[in-house]
Amino acid sequence: MSMSVDEIRNVVLLFSNPSWGGVGTVSSTVIRNVTALSGHMAYSSRYTGNTTVLSSRFAGTTNGIIQGLLYVPDLPYGHECVEETALHVPQSVVRQSSLPPTNYYLIAIAPWISARCSRAYLSSARTAPVRGFLFYLPGNSTEAPPAAESELWNIAEEFEWKAQSGYPIYAISSMAGQVMMQHLSLYSGNLTEVPFGNNISARFQAEPEDYARIWTELVISTPPSSFATWLYFLIVVGVLLTVIASASFFMHLVQARRRYSLQRRVVSGEVKLESMGIKRLTVPMKHIETFPLFTYHYEPDTTSPPASPRSAKSPRSRIRRDSHGHSEGRGSRTILSETISEKTPSGSLAAVATNYQPYCEICLEPYQNRVTIIRELPCGHIFHPGCIDEFLNENSSLCPLCKTCMMPPGFCPKITNLMVKRERAIRKIRGHVDDNDVDNSEGGKQPRWKSTFRAKIFGGGSPASSTSTELQFRSKPVERQPSQPLLQLSPETPAAQAPSQSAPIPALHKPTALARERMRELAGTELDDGEFGSSGWRRVRNKVFPGFD
Repeated sequence: MSMSVDEIRNVVLLFSNPSWGGVGTVSSTVIRNVTALSGHMAYSSRYTGNTTVLSSRFAGTTNGIIQGLLYVPDLPYGHECVEETALHVPQSVVRQSSLPPTNYYLIAIAPWISARCSRAYLSSARTAPVRGFLFYLPGNSTEAPPAAESELWNIAEEFEWKAQSGYPIYAISSMAGQVMMQHLSLYSGNLTEVPFGNNISARFQAEPEDYARIWTELVISTPPSSFATWLYFLIVVGVLLTVIASASFFMHLVQARRRYSLQRRVVSGEVKLESMGIKRLTVPMKHIETFPLFTYHYEPDTTSPPASPRSAKSPRSRIRRDSHGHSEGRGSRTILSETISEKTPSGSLAAVATNYQPYCEICLEPYQNRVTIIRELPCGHIFHPGCIDEFLNENSSLCPLCKTCMMPPGFCPKITNLMVKRERAIRKIRGHVDDNDVDNSEGGKQPRWKSTFRAKIFGGGSPASSTSTELQFRSKPVERQPSQPLLQLSPETPAAQAPSQSAPIPALHKPTALARERMRELAGTELDDGEFGSSGWRRVRNKVFPGFD
């Protein structure tokens, strides 16, 4: 961990010493900060910069400060380094035995005379609660000591002593070290021996046996490590990515369940995608070819008013088509027809839905009696095969007139998130309408508004009939004309049943440019896929967080 010493502060503190009263040695407490209260009576100093960090291991700081009582570690009695350092370490200097009995944190100081003596001081300091060690080279220099990589500080192989020390080690300038050592020797005895001791005793009412000692503070700054900064950044990014991935996975799971639910309801016929304005669909040509072909036949009956045209028991001949979509007759290619009885009291769904249809609603061209080939949809409306085939296969899956869906039963396209979003929006709108209906009905002003509104909008005469999410569009019934009977197909008479065997097969009607333009009008506005015109970041957001909007 890289660090630097910004400042070294020394002050004098006054500690109590109750042992003078014969009570015994007990914990000492700080009475006063003499330097702060009477700076002219106590030593104080500040050294800024010119400090070299030799080892920063185990540098425990409190708010960026390493502090403790300043002292010189004791060397064993008779140690050879006692003589070698005697010139720089006075005999009256503060030792561990000269400190208050309580184990305060300590800051050690010693001269760097030789590698052997420095190793002895470091070994002695390990037995005390030392928080930091200050070395200084003998001399009067005020310059910063050599760098930590210098061979001067090598007192063991490969600088192993730095790893063995349990406290940080710093080197200060020679002048700062000598001044601190000199004052450390002055503040080592009782109050009768320290500078201005009598004044301190009188000012603070201290006893002679109380302690006046130097308290040292090392202001440490630790610049942010690039590795630590990157590690913190990677942790933040990792947490953020985890949150994003979890949210994205959850939203994808929810959307998958919604797509499955919508697909199930589409297959069951509960939801009609195009009828609800969710997705534009087209009918496969194979399914369109299953809708029957007939020869248009209309002959008004002026003798009696028309009745329901089709009997429940009237036979309907099946059409066998050739490769061109035409049917085959007996022994020759001909267009078969269907016989519709006008005496049946109740007509079929096709007859009721179609009524009188004299022309194709797509190309607006009239049908020719006994000539025009027509295709009948399941809803009962008839069109030119060329017109309705192209309309259903390329424009829309709904009948151009009544908007009935012509898709095969059980058919379901690929369900997308946009389709789910639109279907849910429609259900929310309907739920909002239902709430308004409940409020109106509870008020008593319009008790039947709920059922009437649902019957008009969603079809059915009771609330139960409107549970489906399909919006049903109903076309206005065609008024039956008394002089214009319903569509008649060729009766089973030799003259009107079908063209003769030698007669040519009528060609199928081909849609014109005007008919194609009308197809687009009948199909309505194209439903966009939600991606057109949206910005790139919105598309990315919708892929990562589906259903965000």
